[in-house]
Amino acid sequence: MFNFCRLLFVYIAFFVTTVGFAQKTNPDSLKVEILGLNDKNQHEQSILVLDRIIGSSSSTAHDLFHAYLLRSLTYKSLYNYTGALINLDLADKVGQGTDFAESASSRVLIEKLFIYFDTKRNEEFAALLQQVTPEKLKHIDGETRAIYECIMGHLEMHKGNYSVANAIYDNCILLLEKESPKHLPIVYKVKVELYNLMGQQDKAIAAYEKGMSYAEQFGIDLYKITMLETIIYFYADNGNYKDAYLAQLEVTKQRRKYDAANRSGKLNDLEKELLQQRNDITLKNRKNMTIALTGVIVLLSALLFLLFKLLKSNKQRRILMENEVVHMRARLESYVNRKEHREEDDNVLLNLEKYDLKKRHIEIIDLIREGKTNKEIGDILFISENTVKYHLKVIFEKLNIDNRSSLRG
Repeated sequence: MFNFCRLLFVYIAFFVTTVGFAQKTNPDSLKVEILGLNDKNQHEQSILVLDRIIGSSSSTAHDLFHAYLLRSLTYKSLYNYTGALINLDLADKVGQGTDFAESASSRVLIEKLFIYFDTKRNEEFAALLQQVTPEKLKHIDGETRAIYECIMGHLEMHKGNYSVANAIYDNCILLLEKESPKHLPIVYKVKVELYNLMGQQDKAIAAYEKGMSYAEQFGIDLYKITMLETIIYFYADNGNYKDAYLAQLEVTKQRRKYDAANRSGKLNDLEKELLQQRNDITLKNRKNMTIALTGVIVLLSALLFLLFKLLKSNKQRRILMENEVVHMRARLESYVNRKEHREEDDNVLLNLEKYDLKKRHIEIIDLIREGKTNKEIGDILFISENTVKYHLKVIFEKLNIDNRSSLRG
């Protein structure tokens, strides 16, 4: 029985291990890890890290939401906006009905707003912008808020409100210097555009150099390309085609190095491979689960069978004991009845006066009660043993008994 229970425990442990327990991933640590890999152009490694979370049965809705959100940012950094939007939809779906649903929907909304702005999908951008409320902005971090404000400054700039836009940009710079200085090229890029529109070319060049210095400091190739593209337009707009051409050559070089299209294609292939692996693992786990459950069912069936046999054996033993008790009670009652009958017979024998017994008969009865044998009785009464036997026969007939034991009192 001990070995059986131990084996059952092993099966249950396997079952629990297979199912797993929900574990919550630290979103801040995960974000630092993934964005750090993306900054180093290690996008495939980012996908592998996130896929382990997405493919794990122990991941919570919270884990999955952040994994999809960060996978969206990974695709966005390679200009794969379709892949980015798909993952944002997945993140939004995971967040629905959870205790962080409002926060999730707000963050997805803002990230989609950024994509529509970058891809100049003006109608979709305008529709989402109307959904942004101060309450929704409470759910985004300082880094994301700075990028959002930067877009608001860009809108003011195109309305001709240059001073308002410049004040917004300066506030964004202060916010990013505190929250995440590696993203400062985003603000200095629009600063170049603003100063160019204001006719302040020197400030525009200074803003470009500032933004490029941050891109080089943090080694983010994507921001280097962004700053170079901005300065190309600046040079061309001011008739400096030579520098514009040189900047274009550098952009081409940087883009070839960054190789966003090829990297994005590799990520798509990697995701397909990971999906296939995950499906294979799922099938294998289902098979193992079936085997484990079958084993547990067999063991439980065996346990139930043993319990049934044990109960049946106990029932049979109980029946035997009850029968033995009945027999003992019957024997006891029989013994008591015999004793009562003997006492009744003794009472009858003691009352000898109502029988027609001679004096010699009474003497013989008294000697029998003393335990004397026929021979001893003959010697005492000076008669032969056969005479004693004769008297006993007469006594038995008169008292209506069968043996001498009935004469003992």
